[in-house]
Amino acid sequence: MALPKNIRPEYTTTVPSTGKRIKYQPFSVKEEKVLILAAESKDPDEISNAISNVLTACITSPSDFIVEELALFDIEFIFLKTRAKSAGEKLTVRVTDPDDETFSVDHDINIDKIGIVKDEKHTNLIEVSEGVLVKMRYPDITFFNDGIQLTDMSSTIDVITRCVDSIVYGEDVYNAADLSANEVEEWVDGLTSEQFQKITEFFATMPKLSHSFTVKNTKKNTTFSIKLEGLGDFF
Repeated sequence: MALPKNIRPEYTTTVPSTGKRIKYQPFSVKEEKVLILAAESKDPDEISNAISNVLTACITSPSDFIVEELALFDIEFIFLKTRAKSAGEKLTVRVTDPDDETFSVDHDINIDKIGIVKDEKHTNLIEVSEGVLVKMRYPDITFFNDGIQLTDMSSTIDVITRCVDSIVYGEDVYNAADLSANEVEEWVDGLTSEQFQKITEFFATMPKLSHSFTVKNTKKNTTFSIKLEGLGDFF
């Protein structure tokens, strides 16, 4: 006779980008082992795959929920919520004084205090010129490895091209899914500097997982501030 499966508790939370409710379970020992091995490997591909696979296994409702379609900040938020129910509400991070690299200390964070920071001016529908709008989608799990690189013109164009959802000219809508990456990139290349800047503001103001705190440097009897952003800082 086969042993019955263990029944895990179930919790509810809200997806930040959509406001939709989901149900999830804590990590099993098997799933936690997958995450530990991925973290030890320090391989970004293994880490992102582990996070995606574990969340897929832990999210129980809705049944057709697809983790890969979530915004990256959604994944970061849900992952931390799941981790809190699995390994405890406390998260310990090692921080270093930016003005004194000889001083490092472990700092405990209550996961419930880590949230998504939103900019009231943020919008994903951008009017680049009269009658012409571009709808953007949020970076997804594929951006976990390299991050959202906006350090130069080339990398910024690449990020924008990957995140264009649709382009609207009056009543005509051109979905990026129906266009090649080259077609979208050529359209982005044809923008004026002012129009291009409007789109980059989408990334500058979009919601992000963030937590700030102050730590005391006991060697110098001074304090320093730390801001953690993105799952990489918390994983």
